[in-house]
Amino acid sequence: MREIVPDGVSAATDLFGTQTAEAALALGVPAERISTIAAGPNPPGGVRATSGFDARPEDLNRIADAIAVGEITVPIAAAFPLEQIQEAVRLQAGRHVHGKIVINL
Repeated sequence: MREIVPDGVSAATDLFGTQTAEAALALGVPAERISTIAAGPNPPGGVRATSGFDARPEDLNRIADAIAVGEITVPIAAAFPLEQIQEAVRLQAGRHVHGKIVINL
């Protein structure tokens, strides 16, 4: 990670377990800049547990705007037509996808 981001990581979100949160802590990311949705009620190192219940209505627009201007990059691993949704789910379930799976409607 230090090779990819030589200036350091400033924030992280862990979407599965605690591995990403633990790696971010090891890289020196402050716990208050790390969130997790799947680490249970007591995430490691003071990391913030969060969920969709914490979102405010204006958050979606703020995130969409940040993506539109390139402040946030969302990597797309694969795209599937709706007719192939089972294949998309199988790919995601393998937990080795590096990016988002998109379903085109």
